[in-house]
Amino acid sequence: MGEGALTIWIFGTSRLPSSARKPRKITGICRRILKEEKADKPGEINIVFLERAAMRALNKRYLGKTHDTDVIAFSYPADPSPLPGERPFGDIFISAYKARAQAAALGHPVLTEVLILVAHGILHLLGYDDSTPRQKSVMFKKQKRVVGC
Repeated sequence: MGEGALTIWIFGTSRLPSSARKPRKITGICRRILKEEKADKPGEINIVFLERAAMRALNKRYLGKTHDTDVIAFSYPADPSPLPGERPFGDIFISAYKARAQAAALGHPVLTEVLILVAHGILHLLGYDDSTPRQKSVMFKKQKRVVGC
């Protein structure tokens, strides 16, 4: 990755139905949000799809919560990485189980739910929070606008 480059890595798509394994759409949503938020900066984003047990373990270990969750995002420190011209960004963990379940409950394709969850994770990496009704409303409006649903 050179200076000014953003690399987006996607892992675990085999946990999704084949109709939702669309890396170009996933990276496209990331880049669109980053551009709209004027945050397209060098670095690396890892998007990792996990099954239910692994996601619950992550939620418990790092957030102290024992329930299912759909997205967990971790920002990397703002300090430059040891390699010249590279800057870290963050990791987004998405529950493939919750993506499938929420898509079914909402009556839309799993790919749509995946894109919504990716958008949500990117917004968290950018510092958005959803712990209050007002914050949640702001995030959901941005997600909806970008994903188009």
